[in-house]
Amino acid sequence: MEHYEAFLRSKNWIDNDLDARYINRNHPYAILISGEEGQINLRGNTGSDNGQSGEEIFTFTSLNELQEWFENNIGE
Repeated sequence: MEHYEAFLRSKNWIDNDLDARYINRNHPYAILISGEEGQINLRGNTGSDNGQSGEEIFTFTSLNELQEWFENNIGE
């Protein structure tokens, strides 16, 4: 999962709590990395929980899928 983490950090998404939940103050999403399942979940960020209770929007199973989503939806 290190490649996911490096990619997210390069896009200014941070994991403040070091619990694999990445946020970016400029976006209404949280990205949760599940190393055990090999998935990345994009969730709505409901505020103080950094996406823990947010609605799941997308699930990615590869770094390429995540990068493509960023390019198509965020423009980064």
